Amino acid sequence: MQNKFTKLISLSVVGLLYCSCTTYKPFYAKSERDWKKANNPDTLSLDYTVFLIGDAGKPDVDQQEPTLKLLQSQMYQTDTIISKNKADTTLKITSSAKDAVIFMGDNIYEHGMPEPGAFDRELKEKYITEQMKIVKDFKGKKIFIPGNHDWNKSHPGGLEAVKREEEFIENYLDSADVFLPSNGCAGPIEIQMNNNLVIIAIDSEWWLSSFSRSDRYEQGCSVENEDQLIAQIKDILIRNKGKNIVFTQHHPLFSNGKHGGYFTGLDYLFPLTLVRDNLYIPLPGLGSLYPLLRQYGLSRQDISNKHYQDLRNKLLAAFNDEKNLVIASGHEHALQLTPYKDIHQVISGAGSKNSALFKGNDALFGHGTKGFARLNYYDNGQCWIEFWEPIKDGSTGKLIYRSPLYSLPAGKKETLAESKENYIDSTKYVAVGDRYKASKSKQKIFGEHYRTVWATPVTIPYLDLTKYTGGLKPLQLGGGNQTTSLRFQGNNKIQYQFRTVDKDPSALLPEGFRPTFADDIVQDQISSAHPFGALAIPGMATAIGVFHTNPELVYMPYSRLLGPYLQEVGGRIGIIEIRPDEDLSAFKEFGYTKNAVSTETMYEKLKEDNDNSVDQKSFLTARLFDLLIGDWDRHEDQWRWAEFENKGKGSVYKPIPRDRDQVFTKFDGLLPKIITKAIPDVQNFGYTIEDPAKLSIAARNLDRRLLNELSYENWMAIAQKMQKQLTDKVIKNSVSKMPKEAYALSGEEIVAKLISRRNQLLDVAKSYYQTLSKEVTVSGSDKHEYLSINRGKDSTQVKMYKIKKEGEIDKEIYDRTFNNNDTRELNFYLLGDSDSLIIKGKSDQPIKLRIVGGDKKDYLADEAENGRTILFDNIKNTFKTASNTEVRKSDKEWVNQYLPDNFNYDKRSPFPTADYMNGKDGPLLGVSYSLKHYGFRKQPYSYDQKFSVVHSLTTKALFAKYNATFYDLLAHKYDLVVKSNYAGPAYIFNFYGIGNDTQNINDDVDFYRVRSETINVATYFQYHISDDIKVGIGPGFDYFRIISYSDPNFLAGQTFNYTNPAKFLSLKSYLNFSFLDDNKMPKTGFKWENKAEYFAEIQGASDKYLRLSTIGSFYATPNGNFPLTVALKLGAMTNIGDYKFYQANTIGNNNYLRGFRSERFSGRSAYFANTELRFPISSFRNYVFTGDFGVYGFYDIAKVQNNFVENRNWHQGFGPGIYLNLFNKLLLTTGYGFTRESKLISFNFGFRI
Repeated sequence: MQNKFTKLISLSVVGLLYCSCTTYKPFYAKSERDWKKANNPDTLSLDYTVFLIGDAGKPDVDQQEPTLKLLQSQMYQTDTIISKNKADTTLKITSSAKDAVIFMGDNIYEHGMPEPGAFDRELKEKYITEQMKIVKDFKGKKIFIPGNHDWNKSHPGGLEAVKREEEFIENYLDSADVFLPSNGCAGPIEIQMNNNLVIIAIDSEWWLSSFSRSDRYEQGCSVENEDQLIAQIKDILIRNKGKNIVFTQHHPLFSNGKHGGYFTGLDYLFPLTLVRDNLYIPLPGLGSLYPLLRQYGLSRQDISNKHYQDLRNKLLAAFNDEKNLVIASGHEHALQLTPYKDIHQVISGAGSKNSALFKGNDALFGHGTKGFARLNYYDNGQCWIEFWEPIKDGSTGKLIYRSPLYSLPAGKKETLAESKENYIDSTKYVAVGDRYKASKSKQKIFGEHYRTVWATPVTIPYLDLTKYTGGLKPLQLGGGNQTTSLRFQGNNKIQYQFRTVDKDPSALLPEGFRPTFADDIVQDQISSAHPFGALAIPGMATAIGVFHTNPELVYMPYSRLLGPYLQEVGGRIGIIEIRPDEDLSAFKEFGYTKNAVSTETMYEKLKEDNDNSVDQKSFLTARLFDLLIGDWDRHEDQWRWAEFENKGKGSVYKPIPRDRDQVFTKFDGLLPKIITKAIPDVQNFGYTIEDPAKLSIAARNLDRRLLNELSYENWMAIAQKMQKQLTDKVIKNSVSKMPKEAYALSGEEIVAKLISRRNQLLDVAKSYYQTLSKEVTVSGSDKHEYLSINRGKDSTQVKMYKIKKEGEIDKEIYDRTFNNNDTRELNFYLLGDSDSLIIKGKSDQPIKLRIVGGDKKDYLADEAENGRTILFDNIKNTFKTASNTEVRKSDKEWVNQYLPDNFNYDKRSPFPTADYMNGKDGPLLGVSYSLKHYGFRKQPYSYDQKFSVVHSLTTKALFAKYNATFYDLLAHKYDLVVKSNYAGPAYIFNFYGIGNDTQNINDDVDFYRVRSETINVATYFQYHISDDIKVGIGPGFDYFRIISYSDPNFLAGQTFNYTNPAKFLSLKSYLNFSFLDDNKMPKTGFKWENKAEYFAEIQGASDKYLRLSTIGSFYATPNGNFPLTVALKLGAMTNIGDYKFYQANTIGNNNYLRGFRSERFSGRSAYFANTELRFPISSFRNYVFTGDFGVYGFYDIAKVQNNFVENRNWHQGFGPGIYLNLFNKLLLTTGYGFTRESKLISFNFGFRI
């Protein structure tokens, strides 16, 4: 015991020595020690200032926080206004409209803004109000960006907390552009302060969040993934070359504080203070583990973490050529300045807290004190940094560091002018895609597609940037995962979008497959899209009354007027069309609407007020038209919505489809047919519409939200009307608008297919109506509603009414009668404000009803005589229930969680499977099948089932597995887990006898082999605390049969029943932790698996025993130029009671002791320690493969232990190995193990640790 205590104290001492260089005192780099003498800008004229403060989210609320008081005094200047009468002389406090102040996240500690009515809501409002008070009358630009604490401290519900904070801030400051980025989006937000200064703001917690974050289309975000965010940041940098740039996000890219991996001695002795302030519980020795794990990437909030590193590296790559850029961040509760190449990182996260910093590390200055920074911009182009700390109550402050950062080069930007004459009547005769030519054999495999159309030259007019709509000015790059697009501002105040006809789909590939042959394959499949399909749409759309753009095919000249976008789009062929937005009252094709809005804005308006609505019949017409033309790419961002005044109050929104790049997709050929199995929404444009549901996958949530009131009769009437309007002549005239050369090659075929598909519209409409009607979701608004549901014998009537403040019914806003045979489930979201629900009636085939209340007090009554109804709401509501009513109430956010757009169709994935378990069974080949079903508000799925069967080519053994998880089946976060496997009838394992010193007396490997058959089935009731922590318990059944063995005498005396297989009932439990940066090839983090399993034989000897096991794996890779990964696995397991010899705990080549044969030692207990050192040698990328190659060394020690006297020495195995990570998907390892009795080569998929 004394020995262990000494080790713990030693570990603490090591930690303390390591932290001896962390300090709360100011430190200056050697070059900066005389900063007061060397740096004095007093002779310069200050032009404007950007104030930087972060982590101000826990200010003193009894008296003004000193840091905020000092900041306020510097933001507002005091001028003396002298009057002729001295008695009238006054002091005037003013601020400059040219200045800016940025609050850089963690504006509300600890968990952001809670819900209204929460016990701590008032305190949190005070925290943020203290900050807003000082900027309320500030004339300059006010910016608040979110941090991890604003995102509910990176826990579930963070997105909702950020939105609540945004609403509170913008209401208090009476401004809609203060909290940036908005709606929990990533950004980037570009703020043009003046001709020489631009501020770029992003939400870095969006990148790091492991929980739900804003959906691009639902919230109106400009990006949907990390690559798009970086691309847009680069675009902003390109547009603002030569300006002063302040890039602000909460998380710094360099830090000498805790988030950079530098801890104080107190952090090691009291590690719980790193989780919660003032939790000073001493944990010497053991406490060193948590800071150590954080140094190696345990937390996403630390720079060492894989996700943080990804953010850091991609931003630094984007900033690579910048010279006038300052990165401004908070997060670390200190003040710090660190240069990197020609840019500077400023940390100013000490608004209300302070923490220690490490000295050095290329930092020019650092101080663990409360304070803030200011960037001063002078009229001679110089940018200076100042750091200030408050003195006492903040009435005065102390300048603790000042230095020039850079000087903006003098001179004006060159004014670009077109050097060539205008392009009116100029054309170019060119093929849009010569590279898609292919031989007949290639076409059979990869598809005939529209290759001849792509490769045939057509006549294309030049786009005259000086004349088109009076002149076009480039604004910004855009585009999705494939298209390059450029937005223009027309002289007519309308925006236009230019999209390249040819695409680059490489971004769709997983990173490990870029660049390889896979690049060429996906690029070749672009030929499946018709290059001029968009030109064929307006004529048909006009005939059926669907709003539309009027795309034009143009050749973009290589013109200097494109400015920084010359290389991206100059000399390329594309489509230009109006970008439908805001005032389009001059355009008939948009219904002369005075306001066109995004899908996100339209959704917001529907939620805000039940007087607003969508013209569902118009949307159905547009969607049936999508099915007719085979346009599968109809996600939320492919629509705009024309707003018109509603009769009475509110607005009605009609759809404007845009971007018709994917119409008429010809997906023929052997490979494309296989691809459609994995990507079912990409359907071939043929003579029949095969599956409207699959063709509508991208639009599934739009359809379910905006077609939920239409009856079967509505669908049939609209489809029939469209058939009449789309005459053969209309179709032919419309398709003929594509270039004549293209029409000659493909036009007649497309016309014939369209006519055939038109004739099927009634059947298609019926099929898709039935699909959507199986499960219907209806949402209310943030106003008062009354929902009435009447269960009938064969049908269910649903009506929703708008309610006046007095409680009287104003008007009906929803009415639909559902056929009980067509509809299985109805889901209702009542949303905000106080709502009422009454369910009545009786049904022969009742529909399942789910009703989710809002955040205000609701009245929910189920008076129906039968039928299952589930009511979700918080505990403060009134519930009236019937015998079949289930009430799920909670004070947690999940109970009212609004998830209208989480519907997904089932995903079925059959795949061939290859594996390698051990040297005995050799290579395994087989098939696997997975089924993922997405249920109502189930995260991540309703259930996930996996089945696999593989066959050993060596022993002929058969292995089958069935694993399934049914999420939230029992209650919220309570899952049902099924695990089962079969091995036999030729499954082989080794048995050398029981003991730690059993002898390997026979060179024949078959001598120790036992042929058997096993079945294991277990069902667990699991509680998933988070994705990383899970606990489960449940019953099981185990079957074991010995089929044959080499030497009966060797097994004599072992307890087993040969003629009658052994059968066991079991009770199994587990507690698992997993905090890994990567499950396949972890570099940082840890995993800890614990099991307790009780087995009772149900016939024969009736053995009973308890098996306990614990296995922990730890991974560490220091950041630096020597990326050596240290992997350590420690474990122990024991059996308590009577057990069979094949139930002993074993160690060997296949489990914990490499170099010995598999199952070499068996015993009641087993202990082991495995170590690996992994080092990457090189990465390779060629046409066939991409991957990483490296070497590793391992050292294993292990032993078994029994109740009898035996040798208890540790067995040792060691050796070298190599690994190959192909495509970042397939990890192959080979090791050569040395031991005292053998040398063995092992081959594996993945690492052993």
